[in-house]
Amino acid sequence: MSFPAAPSFILTQGHSRPTVRGTWDLVRNILVEGELSRWQKELVFVAISRDRNCAYCEAAHIACCRMLGVSAENMISDTSLIPDVTLREIIGFGRKCAAAPQTITARDYDRLGECGVTRLQILELIGMSGLAVYANIMADATAVEPDEMFSTL
Repeated sequence: MSFPAAPSFILTQGHSRPTVRGTWDLVRNILVEGELSRWQKELVFVAISRDRNCAYCEAAHIACCRMLGVSAENMISDTSLIPDVTLREIIGFGRKCAAAPQTITARDYDRLGECGVTRLQILELIGMSGLAVYANIMADATAVEPDEMFSTL
Protein backbone atom coordinates (compact mmCIF):
# COMPACT_ATOMS: atom_id res chain seq x y z
CA MET A 1 0.00 0.00 0.00
CA SER A 2 3.11 2.23 0.14
CA PHE A 3 2.55 3.57 3.64
CA PRO A 4 5.78 4.39 5.53
CA ALA A 5 4.64 2.14 8.41
CA ALA A 6 1.98 -0.47 9.07
CA PRO A 7 -1.35 1.31 9.62
CA SER A 8 -3.16 0.96 12.94
CA PHE A 9 -5.95 -0.85 11.10
CA ILE A 10 -3.61 -3.75 10.33
CA LEU A 11 -1.79 -3.62 13.68
CA THR A 12 -5.09 -3.87 15.55
CA GLN A 13 -6.06 -6.96 13.57
CA GLY A 14 -2.66 -8.51 14.26
CA HIS A 15 -4.09 -9.94 17.47
CA SER A 16 -5.86 -12.45 15.23
CA ARG A 17 -3.57 -13.99 12.64
CA PRO A 18 -6.43 -15.40 10.52
CA THR A 19 -8.19 -12.02 10.52
CA VAL A 20 -5.16 -9.96 9.54
CA ARG A 21 -4.19 -12.46 6.84
CA GLY A 22 -7.73 -12.53 5.48
CA THR A 23 -7.93 -8.75 5.49
CA TRP A 24 -4.59 -8.39 3.73
CA ASP A 25 -5.58 -10.98 1.12
CA LEU A 26 -8.79 -9.05 0.43
CA VAL A 27 -6.94 -5.74 0.17
CA ARG A 28 -4.25 -7.19 -2.09
CA ASN A 29 -6.62 -9.10 -4.37
CA ILE A 30 -9.50 -6.66 -4.59
CA LEU A 31 -8.04 -3.18 -4.03
CA VAL A 32 -4.49 -3.46 -5.32
CA GLU A 33 -4.89 -5.90 -8.21
CA GLY A 34 -7.45 -6.18 -10.99
CA GLU A 35 -8.59 -4.46 -14.15
CA LEU A 36 -10.18 -1.38 -12.62
CA SER A 37 -7.54 1.19 -11.88
CA ARG A 38 -6.37 1.50 -8.29
CA TRP A 39 -7.20 5.20 -8.16
CA GLN A 40 -10.81 4.52 -9.22
CA LYS A 41 -11.12 1.89 -6.51
CA GLU A 42 -9.67 4.27 -3.94
CA LEU A 43 -12.26 6.91 -4.84
CA VAL A 44 -15.02 4.32 -4.43
CA PHE A 45 -13.52 3.38 -1.05
CA VAL A 46 -13.51 7.03 0.04
CA ALA A 47 -17.10 7.59 -1.10
CA ILE A 48 -18.42 4.50 0.69
CA SER A 49 -16.45 5.30 3.83
CA ARG A 50 -17.79 8.85 3.85
CA ASP A 51 -21.36 7.59 3.33
CA ARG A 52 -20.93 5.13 6.21
CA ASN A 53 -19.21 7.71 8.47
CA CYS A 54 -16.04 5.66 8.87
CA ALA A 55 -13.47 8.31 9.74
CA TYR A 56 -10.57 5.87 9.74
CA CYS A 57 -11.18 4.43 6.28
CA GLU A 58 -12.01 7.81 4.79
CA ALA A 59 -8.73 9.29 6.08
CA ALA A 60 -6.69 6.25 5.03
CA HIS A 61 -8.05 6.15 1.50
CA ILE A 62 -7.89 9.90 0.97
CA ALA A 63 -4.19 9.49 1.84
CA CYS A 64 -3.97 6.65 -0.72
CA CYS A 65 -5.59 8.91 -3.32
CA ARG A 66 -3.05 11.64 -2.60
CA MET A 67 -0.21 9.11 -2.97
CA LEU A 68 -1.70 8.17 -6.36
CA GLY A 69 -1.97 11.83 -7.38
CA VAL A 70 -5.77 12.03 -7.15
CA SER A 71 -7.74 14.62 -5.19
CA ALA A 72 -10.64 12.85 -3.49
CA GLU A 73 -12.01 15.44 -1.09
CA ASN A 74 -13.84 17.70 -3.54
CA MET A 75 -15.04 15.02 -5.94
CA ILE A 76 -16.60 12.77 -3.35
CA SER A 77 -18.57 15.52 -1.62
CA ASP A 78 -20.65 16.10 -4.73
CA THR A 79 -20.17 13.44 -7.40
CA SER A 80 -22.27 15.48 -9.82
CA LEU A 81 -19.19 17.71 -10.11
CA ILE A 82 -17.13 14.86 -11.55
CA PRO A 83 -16.79 15.67 -15.25
CA ASP A 84 -15.84 12.09 -16.18
CA VAL A 85 -19.16 10.27 -16.69
CA THR A 86 -17.51 6.85 -16.34
CA LEU A 87 -15.99 7.73 -12.99
CA ARG A 88 -19.27 9.23 -11.83
CA GLU A 89 -21.11 6.01 -12.76
CA ILE A 90 -18.45 3.81 -11.11
CA ILE A 91 -18.65 5.72 -7.82
CA GLY A 92 -22.45 5.81 -7.90
CA PHE A 93 -22.68 2.07 -8.54
CA GLY A 94 -20.18 1.35 -5.77
CA ARG A 95 -22.20 3.45 -3.34
CA LYS A 96 -25.38 1.66 -4.32
CA CYS A 97 -23.70 -1.74 -3.83
CA ALA A 98 -22.62 -0.73 -0.34
CA ALA A 99 -25.91 0.87 0.73
CA ALA A 100 -28.63 -1.19 -0.94
CA PRO A 101 -27.33 -3.95 -3.22
CA GLN A 102 -30.78 -5.48 -3.58
CA THR A 103 -31.89 -2.34 -5.45
CA ILE A 104 -29.38 -2.73 -8.28
CA THR A 105 -31.17 -3.03 -11.61
CA ALA A 106 -30.31 -4.08 -15.12
CA ARG A 107 -30.27 -0.38 -16.00
CA ASP A 108 -27.48 0.19 -13.47
CA TYR A 109 -25.40 -2.48 -15.25
CA ASP A 110 -26.31 -1.04 -18.64
CA ARG A 111 -25.17 2.47 -17.68
CA LEU A 112 -21.77 1.11 -16.69
CA GLY A 113 -21.59 -0.90 -19.91
CA GLU A 114 -22.42 2.21 -21.94
CA CYS A 115 -19.38 3.84 -20.31
CA GLY A 116 -17.15 0.96 -21.41
CA VAL A 117 -16.99 -0.78 -18.03
CA THR A 118 -16.74 -4.52 -18.66
CA ARG A 119 -18.61 -7.25 -16.76
CA LEU A 120 -15.33 -8.29 -15.18
CA GLN A 121 -14.72 -4.74 -13.99
CA ILE A 122 -18.28 -4.55 -12.65
CA LEU A 123 -17.64 -7.68 -10.61
CA GLU A 124 -14.43 -6.08 -9.28
CA LEU A 125 -16.45 -3.00 -8.38
CA ILE A 126 -18.96 -5.12 -6.47
CA GLY A 127 -16.06 -6.79 -4.62
CA MET A 128 -14.53 -3.38 -3.94
CA SER A 129 -17.79 -2.17 -2.44
CA GLY A 130 -17.96 -5.22 -0.20
CA LEU A 131 -14.35 -4.72 0.87
CA ALA A 132 -15.05 -1.10 1.82
CA VAL A 133 -18.04 -2.13 3.95
CA TYR A 134 -15.98 -4.89 5.60
CA ALA A 135 -13.12 -2.48 6.33
CA ASN A 136 -15.54 0.13 7.69
CA ILE A 137 -16.98 -2.44 10.09
CA MET A 138 -13.53 -3.60 11.19
CA ALA A 139 -12.27 -0.04 11.72
CA ASP A 140 -15.38 1.17 13.52
CA ALA A 141 -15.86 -1.94 15.66
CA THR A 142 -12.24 -1.84 16.84
CA ALA A 143 -12.44 1.95 17.36
CA VAL A 144 -9.14 2.50 15.58
CA GLU A 145 -8.22 6.16 15.15
CA PRO A 146 -6.84 7.54 11.87
CA ASP A 147 -3.05 7.32 11.75
CA GLU A 148 -1.12 10.57 11.97
CA MET A 149 0.80 9.60 8.83
CA PHE A 150 -2.41 9.93 6.75
CA SER A 151 -2.34 13.70 7.09
CA THR A 152 1.27 13.96 5.97
CA LEU A 153 1.05 11.79 2.86
